[in-house]
Amino acid sequence: MNVISEINMDAARMMQPYLSDIALALVATSLVVLGDWLNRTLKRSVASWWFIARIAAFVLMCTFGYGLLTLWGQPIIYRVLSMTDPVWRPALILVCFCVLGVIAERKRYL
Repeated sequence: MNVISEINMDAARMMQPYLSDIALALVATSLVVLGDWLNRTLKRSVASWWFIARIAAFVLMCTFGYGLLTLWGQPIIYRVLSMTDPVWRPALILVCFCVLGVIAERKRYL
């Protein structure tokens, strides 16, 4: 059992400098998996608008909407990962990516 905990702590130490990148990857993957829901919601909201207004809404949603979600989401996820006990951090990251993978599989993205 001691070997497993040592491997886990080594993984946590190796991940530490990359937590910001891991947080960004989690946010980006979440946006890819859940982006169709956001786009569908926007599409329903602007369906009755003029053609140019619909295009402008889509461009604004992609640039500012997804951009802001990325900019605001990454520090939050980073903070959560940083505050997590290093013993649990590798498992938490693995579970988060696996959950996103299961969601993607259910949506037939894979």
